Formats: sequence, C-alpha cells, structure tokens
Amino acid sequence: MKIHPAALPQYPNVSVTTVDLPDFNKAGVQLDLLRLDLVHPLISGNKWFKLKYAVEAVLASGCHRVLSFGGAWSNHIHALAFAGYEQGIETIGVIRGERPAQLSQTLIDAAGWGMKLEFVSRAEYRNKNDQQFVARMHDKYGDFHYLPEGGSGEWVVAGCREILSLFNAADYHLICCACGTGGTLAGLIADKPKGVELLGVSALKGGAFLYEDIRGLLAQACVSDPGGWSLALDCHEGGYARVSVELALAMKYFAECSGVRLEPVYSGKAFLALQRKLMRGELLPGTRVMLIHTGGMQGLRGMEGLLNKKLL
Repeated sequence: MKIHPAALPQYPNVSVTTVDLPDFNKAGVQLDLLRLDLVHPLISGNKWFKLKYAVEAVLASGCHRVLSFGGAWSNHIHALAFAGYEQGIETIGVIRGERPAQLSQTLIDAAGWGMKLEFVSRAEYRNKNDQQFVARMHDKYGDFHYLPEGGSGEWVVAGCREILSLFNAADYHLICCACGTGGTLAGLIADKPKGVELLGVSALKGGAFLYEDIRGLLAQACVSDPGGWSLALDCHEGGYARVSVELALAMKYFAECSGVRLEPVYSGKAFLALQRKLMRGELLPGTRVMLIHTGGMQGLRGMEGLLNKKLL
C-alpha cells in the first residue's frame, strides 16, 4: 500500500525534563518527564502517534471516511476530528450516551471541525463491535474505515513504538505511562530495550483484561512479547475519569514543583502510581524513571470543577 508522506507533521518542541520533586530527590530517585503533551497543540500526546499511520493508510485508500468511538470528553474523538479536518478526511464519531441538551466543549470542537456525531445509548455502545451495529452504521453512512475506541488497532503499535525514539530509553530503569486501551504500552513494549522495565497504569477499574488485549495488539503487529512489563491495577481511584483526594493532591504537588500540569484521567494516575511505589520503597536509590505525559489536556476542561472540590 502506498503511504501518504508526512500526513501528520510532528511539532519540534517535544522535550525531556527532570522533575524536581522533594520526595523523589530525598530517596535518590531521578524522575524525568517526556512532554508528549507538546507534540501537537490539538492532536495531543499519544493520540498523534496512535493516529499517524491510520491517517496515512486512509489517505492512501479509496475511502476517505473514518468512523470511531468515544465519550463526551474523549481525547481520541477530539484528536481524530481535527486530524480529519486538516487532512480532508470525513469523520464520524459514535458518542457514548444520549445526546445532551448542551454538548461538551470537546464535542463542540469536534463538530466545528466537521465530525458527524452519532449518539447511541450506553447499551448500544457496549455492543458497538457487533456486526449488526457496524452494518447499521454502514447503511447510514456508507463505506468507512473502522477505527476502534481510543485509536487502538492495526496501526497503533507502529505509531506508538516511535515514542521511544524521542529519548535514550536505555538510560532508564523504569518507563511509566497510563493505559486506557493499552495501545501506547504495546508500542513501547515493541521497541523496549533489554533490561528496561515498563509500567502501564490502568485508568480503568478492573483493568486486568489489558494483559490479554496488549498481547493481542503485539501479536497483530507480529511482535514477540519480550516480557519486562507489568500493569498497575490499583491506581484507577474508583474507575475511569474518577478522582480521589489523593490523586488531586498528587497532581497539585506535581504542578507546584514542576510547573507542568497533568490531567486526572491518565497521566495524573500514572504519576500517582510512581508516588505510591516510592512510598512503598519499591524505587531504590539510583533508579532513573521516565514518566510519559500522554497529553489529553483538552479533557481537563471537563474535570476542573471535580478536582477543585477534592482539594477543598
């Protein structure tokens, strides 16, 4: 298949910074931050890498229409809508839940970039992968490329494995990122240097299924699982998009010390997992840790009120 060159140009301001946190410093642990939130102002963080090869494949095909899925504040829906707008790809967003009286700012943005919004009940959304549901969408919208929720799928490992090329991964003992669908971690596993441990922090309650899903993504990409990775399943703080007082305080502490804000759905929970590992004595003196900021700051617009309440 012919690939369209440079469909999603990468912004040059991705950086690695050492985070000056008193508790990590006292323990002799170096914490660095990979600023994927800077990769693109609107195709944010890991979504840029997840969409890169999907967009190129769509542009190289005869059908320039994509259907995908997400919630009212979905980073994936937001990024896909803008990528479609920029590249001349028609986008359809199947949105979880009935259409509200007032759209979220995420969906207002997406609609403004030309995305067609298809609201379905939560029961229908749970069956979104069924052939009958997909056939109904084809009857309504015609031909389209089906892109799974969160951007995971056949292109995701190829894109996300490039994240490790942004820094010298072999310099670190532990690399940590949040997990929603597991696509980003699968990409990191695919290019993981020997001796480096990877930690994926599930943003979902009951995230043990991610082990199987990640191995499935690796197999789909014809990548042998090298091992050396694990999941933290106890930092979901009650479930997807749920916020605990401890999470809100950890994010506040991180922002005050580093000058960099995290968001509570993904990267905030990844930092909380590292902070808890430090408190349990699982990060030994001399350990070098890389935390990947996976972006998605647009979703913070829907969480500010909840975060502020937790800090009262």
